[in-house]
Amino acid sequence: MGWIGLDDTDSIDGGCTTWDFHLLLTEIEESGFEVVNSPRLVRLWPFAPERTRGNAALSAEVIVDSENEDTFIKLIENWFDCRYSIESDWNVLSFHPSLVWTREQFPEQWYWDGVRGYVDSELRHELINQIEGVKYWSRGSNRGLVGSTSSIAWRGLNDWTWEATAWRADSMIGKDRIVSNSRVIEMSIKFPGTILNRDPNAGKSLITPRTPCPVLYGIRSEEEIVAKDAHKWLQSDALVENAVAMRVHRTNQATGDHIINVENGVVISELIEVKGGHASVSVFSNGKKLSLVAFKQGGAVNSLLRQTVIGDIVEWRGLSCSENEIHLESLMVSDAAPRQLVRPLCECGNRFQRQGRDQPLRCSGCSKITNSLWLGARFDDEGVWKEPVPSHRRHLAKPLGRQSKR
Repeated sequence: MGWIGLDDTDSIDGGCTTWDFHLLLTEIEESGFEVVNSPRLVRLWPFAPERTRGNAALSAEVIVDSENEDTFIKLIENWFDCRYSIESDWNVLSFHPSLVWTREQFPEQWYWDGVRGYVDSELRHELINQIEGVKYWSRGSNRGLVGSTSSIAWRGLNDWTWEATAWRADSMIGKDRIVSNSRVIEMSIKFPGTILNRDPNAGKSLITPRTPCPVLYGIRSEEEIVAKDAHKWLQSDALVENAVAMRVHRTNQATGDHIINVENGVVISELIEVKGGHASVSVFSNGKKLSLVAFKQGGAVNSLLRQTVIGDIVEWRGLSCSENEIHLESLMVSDAAPRQLVRPLCECGNRFQRQGRDQPLRCSGCSKITNSLWLGARFDDEGVWKEPVPSHRRHLAKPLGRQSKR
């Protein structure tokens, strides 16, 4: 038994790690080796520098006996060399592929490091070299080693989802994908186990990428069989573009693994509006001043942040862009400060008015006296979580209504 991992083969010219990994697995299977279970499609830290599209890495478990390990290693080495033939200067290219083979699955912490923060590729390279029997091949740099090893390290024992990834013919790459929104809507109704495949608010499909890559579509679901059946149903339609191949991947998409905790703090500043509709406020949390940022595309999150006032206690999920700046993925006002403060009304119908500092209130009509106080309007969205529409969420973002598998 052993594991292979591949990353950083995406390119602006249409390169695609999922397609390359499918080709590698096909080569392995046609050579008589068995791939165990479904391959993995693992998304990693969204802020990784020089990240590839979606920052996804692929891996799979393969049955390889000790007596045929050398044959297997030679097989994947030849595939890598042929697929990524040596260029004069790989450092000027937009992709630096790395392929890894290991007899033992890497430590799980390698995955958590890769999905929740920056991992230096050279430090990961040093760790790999300390493990006996690991083989790897890279072009240009070792940066692809981070994704390939993190994907192998993923266990996903508490939560996971599935994606049926379908690819298109070479002759179709660069052309508009023929997958109608109406059929995707029908698919979502017929297969309720599918998830995040359309944006009801925008009335559009989310299964087709917008880049000139080999992927035709990706159908996400909670169950493996549902993803497979939904793909078959979609392909049975003569008006949907034919796929040349499909594999169902086990993924960490929609698990929220990139978020460590739900944080909270108190709003301490007025709203700051940035050009383009982006918004931010300052909060005090755990002894630090932080800036919460909601982009215009955040929709409901952006709108809720704009409604906060000084004194509101808020909770959020988000990623640290810098030491003190948080890009919000979801937001809730858990304890709202009073809004639209007014003095109470007297029984006679007139409003009480302030007389002076530390003085009771006096009715402007009948001169009745009452304690000094303010009345505030209720904040309707208090205690309600908000998140962006599906088309503006990260691949890793866990929908508010979704439950973990375990």
